[in-house]
Amino acid sequence: MQITRLNTDKHWKEQDFGSPRPGKSVCIVRYGGFGDMIQTSSILPYFKDQGWFVTLNTTERGFGIIKNDPHIDEVFLQGNNQVANAELSSYWEKLSKHFTKFVQLSESIEGKLLALPDRPQYRWSKKLRHQRMNKDYFKQMHDLSGAALPPRPKFYPTEMEKIQAKQVRDQAGCFLIMWVLSGSSVHKAWPYVDNVVAALLLNYPGVWIVFVGEELCQLLEEPWKNEKRVIRKSGRWDIRNTLTLSQQVDMVIGPETGVLNCVAYEDIPKIILLSHSSAKNFGAKFVNTTTIKPKGVSCYPCHKLHYRWRTCNRDEKTGAAMCQANIRPDRVYQAIVEKIEKIGKRKAA
Repeated sequence: MQITRLNTDKHWKEQDFGSPRPGKSVCIVRYGGFGDMIQTSSILPYFKDQGWFVTLNTTERGFGIIKNDPHIDEVFLQGNNQVANAELSSYWEKLSKHFTKFVQLSESIEGKLLALPDRPQYRWSKKLRHQRMNKDYFKQMHDLSGAALPPRPKFYPTEMEKIQAKQVRDQAGCFLIMWVLSGSSVHKAWPYVDNVVAALLLNYPGVWIVFVGEELCQLLEEPWKNEKRVIRKSGRWDIRNTLTLSQQVDMVIGPETGVLNCVAYEDIPKIILLSHSSAKNFGAKFVNTTTIKPKGVSCYPCHKLHYRWRTCNRDEKTGAAMCQANIRPDRVYQAIVEKIEKIGKRKAA
């Protein structure tokens, strides 16, 4: 994989982009978070299999997720906010001249199918947003890029990352559940994790739990610090370690995050606690997946991103988003038990 870094002093001058690439060449532009890059990985095999020279234009953050993907020939790398938003159109226009095909996927999901706070769609009626935005996220990526379905998202760990994940896998008991405690926004945290984990540990002696999430999630892990069957990794692992282990566990549970994107089409049992998205957006077509949506919440699905509580309906009792507070523990526990029974109760007993 060739890495071309954007010159910080001469950003988006044409000589920075190099010569035209050999044969059929495609440049795929995608900036954003961990889940964004996993979604982008879904279209890469199509172009590579069709004989295209594949260049990905992304940021340092995105590159950290996708740096081992074998379907990429070149990464055109730029720093976060290195090109100002007002200059992006000019930058992309000049960059596109060096490729046969140019695929611009920035805001393909966030912006088009998830309303951003500073955009007019944020003030649309819920009904209108649902009409316009109730589309499968992976299909959206494929439609915009011209890549044929089915989706093929994949994370590629290093050999060392696989070894490290196996060490955790071997430490645990027969049945290891990865529980993602939160996502990137305020509405992606479920308030009843302790209730369900306690019931699982009591009723299934072979079940172990590994908690993952950002550093703040360590507060949620604190009640379990003396429980040997709970492995606490929030804020202690980087995202690559988490994604690597997600491919080796027996079940993954969590909100709409990059981790669930990572294993979406793997045959690993998954339970998704929906928040701003519908099941059609996220989960309905995933392999071996149960999606659980809130009941009795008028704002669900809002198709919005929330970065502050002033835009999200918050449950006073739990402090969580109303959509998350209205996914009751018994529903989640029952969904887990059903999957345990299908896999083989003996393994978790």
